[in-house]
Amino acid sequence: MAESELPNAKPQPNLCVVIGRTRHKMVQIEVQEAAKRGARLIELRLDFLAKAPDFKRLLANKPCPLVATVRRPEDGGRWAGTEEARKMLLRQAIVAGFDWVDLEMDIAEEIRRYGATKRIVSYHNVHEVPANLKEIHAQMCRMDADVVKVAVRAQRPADNLRVLELLHNPPRPTVALCMGDLGMPSRILGALYGAPFTYAAFNKERGIAPGLPSFDEMVRVYHYDRLNPQTQVYGVIGDPVAHSLSPLIHNTAFRELGINAVYIPCRVPRGELASFLKDFERFAVRGYSVTIPHKEAAAALAKNRDPAVVLTQAANTLVQAGDGWSAYNTDYQAALDSLLAGLPPEPNGRPGTLQSKAVLVLGAGGVARAVAHAMHRAGAAVTVVNRTTERAQKLAA
Repeated sequence: MAESELPNAKPQPNLCVVIGRTRHKMVQIEVQEAAKRGARLIELRLDFLAKAPDFKRLLANKPCPLVATVRRPEDGGRWAGTEEARKMLLRQAIVAGFDWVDLEMDIAEEIRRYGATKRIVSYHNVHEVPANLKEIHAQMCRMDADVVKVAVRAQRPADNLRVLELLHNPPRPTVALCMGDLGMPSRILGALYGAPFTYAAFNKERGIAPGLPSFDEMVRVYHYDRLNPQTQVYGVIGDPVAHSLSPLIHNTAFRELGINAVYIPCRVPRGELASFLKDFERFAVRGYSVTIPHKEAAAALAKNRDPAVVLTQAANTLVQAGDGWSAYNTDYQAALDSLLAGLPPEPNGRPGTLQSKAVLVLGAGGVARAVAHAMHRAGAAVTVVNRTTERAQKLAA
């Protein structure tokens, strides 16, 4: 899927907020609260309920369209009854007046269209991205569906690409995403490439699906409703990366500065940086922040390197320069500036310096390399401590 082939997306992609609670009362409360926060489509996971659904109660005071879903354990759900009882419950939900119903592809033809209820025909694979994914999607698109949904478990970063390729001019409107932390890019980038909506949890602590972000996160951090085909893409590469505050910081800055851009987290396992950068070229990513364990690999892969990268052999920033990646190391100057800002003035009144100061560096990885070189160049007496003696000695040398 080359950049020129990207399909058109809606200017304001939607979010389907998923609510899964065991008690009707809590479902009702969360539905109203989600609507107050701006939800325009809500999925009720009926398989979470401890008692048989009371449709009259669930549909009372409906603030926006509701989706009825009863998910089996093999599809990532909690339904404990028989399959026949589940299909009967789905039929009852349609008759009761749900706006949408979610039907797995193997039962979609058994439950006929009725009334005004729209149909999501879905396929879930909680283990992998199957080799015949395109064939499965094509089969789903031939069914009686208003929207086709594909949710599969990513095993490597490139699985995001396979899933998002399904959004290239599909016969039916398609929601395609990868589950798990490796799949976060697909959940966000779908807005750029044609997905009518994506899913977010009202409360992601409920364990509704692996890697499912919260509604507040998608709105407040990623500004999902503002993404469009012209949105520039940036990201942070690391492993782990879920804890990173970089998406919050950068997306907030983009919003404040009026820049149409999104910054996404990309978990890339050790040893896969080169293939990741090559695969994700089709998204025209403008640049990446780089964190552990890829800082040294990023420096080695870059075509152009700033002086700090040449000196430290570690990079924390990659920028697409047209003819390849340019690498930068902002850790070097940031560590130096931060320490100098905190030093007391010299006896003669001049600003404090690191000249002849004793500096202890904990670690010998990418950041430590930048810090150690910066301290050494500033005239400090540097001591390196690391769990692996060999790496510490190498950096000290």
